[in-house]
Amino acid sequence: MDYVVLISAVIIGAGTAYFFQNNSKFSKQLLMFSAGLLLAITVLDMFPSLYIDGGFNAGIWIIIGVGIQLILEGLSKGIEHGHLHSSDHHTDSVIPVSIMLGLFIHSFLEGTPLEVHHLHNHDVHDHHLHSSNILWALSIHKVSETIVLSTFLFSLHIKRIYAFSILILFAVSAPVGAFLGSFLEPDIYPKLLGIVAGIFLHISSVIIFESNEKHSLNWQKLLLVFSGMFIGFLISII
Repeated sequence: MDYVVLISAVIIGAGTAYFFQNNSKFSKQLLMFSAGLLLAITVLDMFPSLYIDGGFNAGIWIIIGVGIQLILEGLSKGIEHGHLHSSDHHTDSVIPVSIMLGLFIHSFLEGTPLEVHHLHNHDVHDHHLHSSNILWALSIHKVSETIVLSTFLFSLHIKRIYAFSILILFAVSAPVGAFLGSFLEPDIYPKLLGIVAGIFLHISSVIIFESNEKHSLNWQKLLLVFSGMFIGFLISII
């Protein structure tokens, strides 16, 4: 089920970019909503679990996750939060390997905690974290992420088969992370979850704060973020 949802999110994002070329406004709105949702799930679901399982050292892994994401953004050029354009690269006829590498590693890491918790639930114990909560928040974010990636790839002067091949690799990156994560020992789970929580915290914060560079009230953006947070709150208490 996890794999189907994650791959479907990429298909929806790629289809939106392919059939609706003028998707900039929708993409930004979805990014804002997903940022609020990610932030809520991170704080309400992941953090409490971390400090129960990981104890005093839980915060260290969150910080490590933030640091890893900062490094990955140096490669991916900010595709995770919608800031990549074809003009960011030197030529529009070459597949940007470093950008793809950074994004694939990012996506792979995001998927790793999903099956660890699911397969070892009796070992991890039943505090209020549900892998499905992370899955749905991640999937909505992945739709917006894929729209940005697809729009970028379709703007390059490369064969469509190459663009779609990259999207297929991206679609399976998180499921591969989830699959490999299922083989990890349960005691590794808090560390892994802390890293992913740090990644989520950084991404959601960047999306929210960078969208308000002029420090002015934008009621539409506030509504989207708060709507995402509210949905995240509802998900966390179900």
